[in-house]
Amino acid sequence: MFGCWRRSWIRFADGTTDRTSQVIWLQTESMLVDVRIPGDRPDLSTRRGFADCSFDDLAALARTDASSGYTECGAVSPGADGSRTATACWHTRGHGVNYQPVSAFPEPGIMTWSEDGMTMIEEAPSGAYTEEWRLVPHSREPLSVAPHGAGQLYRAGGVAVFVRDRAVALPRPARLPELLDEYHHDRAFLTQLLDCEFSVAEQGAEGWTITASTLPWREGERLDVDLP
Repeated sequence: MFGCWRRSWIRFADGTTDRTSQVIWLQTESMLVDVRIPGDRPDLSTRRGFADCSFDDLAALARTDASSGYTECGAVSPGADGSRTATACWHTRGHGVNYQPVSAFPEPGIMTWSEDGMTMIEEAPSGAYTEEWRLVPHSREPLSVAPHGAGQLYRAGGVAVFVRDRAVALPRPARLPELLDEYHHDRAFLTQLLDCEFSVAEQGAEGWTITASTLPWREGERLDVDLP
């Protein structure tokens, strides 16, 4: 499970499939960070911050999901075809940062790895979804997590994720679109609710560049990654 995984697709119980969302899962020896940017999020690259966003823009941002915490994996069972299967649980509520106050799928995952360890299938025990993940090459090391500015920096090989929590307390446990509808009259509070950063950066010849973020105006910026 170690390394950085990109989701190829997810298939839901109703038969619909999503192949366009950007989904990154970075797993160290224990700690994890997961970032999910919807494929139909509008292009907000011209925005310079929340002040430039319309209410519709804020509503689009509210459909993002991301979390951090730690992973617990059960015993691994080998298959006759060389695959391996185990059940994993993700502990994020009270153990990390959650972009969404309420999880969309609060259940463990049945994980099956291919013989070469490069492909991972995740299935919900309830049958709610099936996901395929592909390992980013050369991302199993180095693995590290450390404080970084106002947040935490996670790294797996040439991929890093900077995580910074929102500064305000949530009014109640609910998905962000519901809270936006409830507090639509309070623009300042809405921006505080959405000001929760998960920025994915990838290493290149000239340093680390943010390629996906819950704050889209950060995309294209450099990220100072000084972890080993």
